[in-house]
Amino acid sequence: MPVITIKPINKFKTYKFDAAPFFFFIDIFPPDYSNINKPNLANLISSIGANPIMPQPMRVDRVFNGEGSVLIRPREPISFPITEDLTAIIDPLQFLKFGFEKLLYFTEVRSREEFFLSLSQERVSKWWGFTKYLHGNLPTLEEDFSAFLRAYLHTIVKAKILEDDLIDAAIDYCQLISDISRKRFEQNSILVDIEGKQENMKMYKVKEATYYRRLKKSRETEYHPELIDIEIYDLSNIGFITEKNDRVSLLNGLDNKIIKYIPLLIYDDLLECMLQNIKKLEEGDKDIIDPSFLLDNGVIITQNSKDLEEINMGSYSWWNGFDNINFKPILESIRKTHEQFILNLDIEK
Repeated sequence: MPVITIKPINKFKTYKFDAAPFFFFIDIFPPDYSNINKPNLANLISSIGANPIMPQPMRVDRVFNGEGSVLIRPREPISFPITEDLTAIIDPLQFLKFGFEKLLYFTEVRSREEFFLSLSQERVSKWWGFTKYLHGNLPTLEEDFSAFLRAYLHTIVKAKILEDDLIDAAIDYCQLISDISRKRFEQNSILVDIEGKQENMKMYKVKEATYYRRLKKSRETEYHPELIDIEIYDLSNIGFITEKNDRVSLLNGLDNKIIKYIPLLIYDDLLECMLQNIKKLEEGDKDIIDPSFLLDNGVIITQNSKDLEEINMGSYSWWNGFDNINFKPILESIRKTHEQFILNLDIEK
């Protein structure tokens, strides 16, 4: 009788039509690891609790598989005046470094849970090689994620610098994000930009469904997410040229492909997260992440407003391949965290 060898499955299921767009928002509470039933993995997440930059959505599947995804890119540098004399600016390179740190740590947790495997440098390099030069026309998401970051500067960073109440500022911040997300949901509309033609598309369909429970008839309203087209460009051959060409003229000369994504899920997850945050804050939970982490690590910098005219704001542009991001230190940090956990267990014994 022949021996049948079953090749182990060590990839997450993904779909070719899914563009997998993602970006990051700044959370106010440390990540929750209460649902992680393995102490070593819970320890891994707790070790980065001071980093508030969270991926949205959490595309660990693409990172682990080594498959490309689309990084949402704000169209302009993100800044906000704190006072008449002081302006806060987000440094995209530092922001993404810490965002990718969080993404890789969560990918490590999921890959160990699902496949008992650690995230490899090879797969991370493949994922970033496919991802860093992809550009998707996502005007609504670009606008909203930019607004989320400015809201953080306007509320929490401003409160920190002016020594105002951080809890009140955190409530205001979460309320701003929830308002934007709820507005998108209620309007049920998102702007699609395909080959220079813009059109508003519905994010979901509403259906009235009838159910019978315990011999009783009930009707419920259901929301069915729609797949929305996204125009994808691969800039690997030319890079993110900004000196002589604006974005529109640059993209006009390139081939594109049309695939899809589900925007409703992005806003729904953000709304749920912010409503939970507000509830925790109103119930007296004050264990929020101090914005000093972002200020001390150069993710957010402050400049005298009078000096802004002399600063090259192009250095804070998101229209960049970010070739100098190095993932090896993050993976090494993950490895050392595992080793330290094992060492601590041996010491306790």
